[in-house]
Amino acid sequence: MEAVAITLLIAFPLLGAITRSWAALALPLVGWPLFYLGLDQGWWGNGLGDGWQFVAAGALLLGVVSTALALGLARRVKPRGRAQFA
Repeated sequence: MEAVAITLLIAFPLLGAITRSWAALALPLVGWPLFYLGLDQGWWGNGLGDGWQFVAAGALLLGVVSTALALGLARRVKPRGRAQFA
């Protein structure tokens, strides 16, 4: 499960940087609750341990902040706009 969590921590900011759309902030807001719902229901992993709520809240916060920073940086480096041809 650690590999999946690390993949999500990398994937959400990466997708935010690639899309450069503020809608990408929905990815961690939906993805992390689904990850923990799957753990709770036994869809994958061994279930939830003690204090899982704190870890889930931290992952959600880290996901939203890192995605916002990545897409903000991507928008600053290469702003959106129409392609201009010479």
